[in-house]
Amino acid sequence: MNDGILRQSANEVCDAPPPAIQYLDLTEDEFVDRFQPVPNHLLATAGFDFGRGGCLFEASGPDLEFIRSQPAANVWTVIESDDGLEITDGMHAVNRLGYLLTEQPCPPDTMVSVPLDF
Repeated sequence: MNDGILRQSANEVCDAPPPAIQYLDLTEDEFVDRFQPVPNHLLATAGFDFGRGGCLFEASGPDLEFIRSQPAANVWTVIESDDGLEITDGMHAVNRLGYLLTEQPCPPDTMVSVPLDF
């Protein structure tokens, strides 16, 4: 008899728990070695030179269009927090100074924080 309540049968598998998030705190050098920031080819005077040319992409105009066309796992945001500047994975709008693009993607289910010393 159906009483209008959907019930899960004993044979159905419950949804798996969400994957555990891994948190990585890296130094600037560790970030550069592991993810390899890409120089901004659109702006010769871009900031954040990690040794191959300025890598900061602006949050507007052609820079933003280019960043939005890239794989999300390869995009990072430079943000200003109470503790100073930080690189974090993904695209963020709040407190952002600009974006970085890397050759290597951020691993799935991973959050990365890179405090910068300036």
